[in-house]
Amino acid sequence: MSFFQKCHAVILGGFPVWTSNRDEIVLRMLLGLYALSPALFAFIEMSPTALAFVAALMGALTLLTKGARFGRATIGLAVTLALLSGFVLSSALWSVNASRSLMAARDLFGYSVAAILLFECILALPGAQRDRLARVSLVGMLIGLVSVMGRELYFAFLTENPRFVENVFTLHKITVYGAFFAVIFLAQPWFVWRGLAALFAVLTLLYGQSTGVNLAIVFVAVMFVMPAKYRQHALVAFFAVYLSFALIAPFVVSPLFAYLKTTGWLAFYPGTFAARLDLWQMISPHIADQPVLGHGANTMRNAVGVVVSPTYYAQVDLPSAHNIVFDLWYELGALGIIVYGVLLGAIIRMIGGLRGPCHFIASNYLIIAVVELSVDHRIWLSWVLGTLVFTAGICILQCRSVTRPGMDDRTTRRAPTVSK
Repeated sequence: MSFFQKCHAVILGGFPVWTSNRDEIVLRMLLGLYALSPALFAFIEMSPTALAFVAALMGALTLLTKGARFGRATIGLAVTLALLSGFVLSSALWSVNASRSLMAARDLFGYSVAAILLFECILALPGAQRDRLARVSLVGMLIGLVSVMGRELYFAFLTENPRFVENVFTLHKITVYGAFFAVIFLAQPWFVWRGLAALFAVLTLLYGQSTGVNLAIVFVAVMFVMPAKYRQHALVAFFAVYLSFALIAPFVVSPLFAYLKTTGWLAFYPGTFAARLDLWQMISPHIADQPVLGHGANTMRNAVGVVVSPTYYAQVDLPSAHNIVFDLWYELGALGIIVYGVLLGAIIRMIGGLRGPCHFIASNYLIIAVVELSVDHRIWLSWVLGTLVFTAGICILQCRSVTRPGMDDRTTRRAPTVSK
């Protein structure tokens, strides 16, 4: 079969160009969405805010045309997200800014509904349709990743000031999308896909200007070269260390900052590292004011009196703690950190049941999301929630798609299996 014949088969699925089959029409809508969305991510940074809901709407149409019912896994996820939304909503009762907490609960609930509809739609697709969608999404991510690299090079060489603040903010968003796309390419059996992912990693480390994405690239690279049988152990170890630090972070950051400042170590990296530590040590005393329940969800953005006589932190306002751990400690207290830890533990346990490329994709998606949220962006941003929903859908789609032969030992030692 020629290349054009394969493209014709994937896009049309054996149906004529004009068809009255409602199932095929809805699927083609999904194909178009997954083909265009990655490029929109790269050029319209806030596009995940809307695209997650568009995908959910198409997912709902798919479920209606197929008459599908929600499975046990999706019902369990729905209950979990409902409880999480209820917890965030309840924080409005003690919040210092109840309106912002209510907005956070509204957004979390809305994107939770979108996630449930999209995930169940992907799970309900027959194997042939799911494989078509996976192939089209791969092409879409190729376009998206090339677009991200193009914008990195544009900002680096074709603008007057590559460090202009708007350029940096743009790169902080789009390089996150590129990192998610690159993981899918690393899980492919062909060298050209992996080479493209490696090229993205190099360009982003050189010109991406995002500490969070740079750290995520390093962790993903370690997972890639690691034998498959050790990856789950490495994932558990990584999050055991991460959660241990999360529990003690507010209590150790001030003495750590003072020690590093006294010894002069912060002078070697006065940008992101020193500025973050400076901000966190200013936040930690305020955590002690409400250590159990916090000040209410989404209240860090307008926290008054936190930034006082900063040494390295240069921003005039407080967009967030630039760390989900300190955001949760301040906004939802120790109870929020416990919920966060339990949620991560449940996800890690679920990932442990995956094999081969499925495990590689899911584990690295989790690492990228957590590392990015721990360095740069806050969880309540609409585009962040939209990105998490859409990329999780891509993760499920690629894991549920037809197994590709020829995956070498560096990605898997066993044939991938996923149980619904």
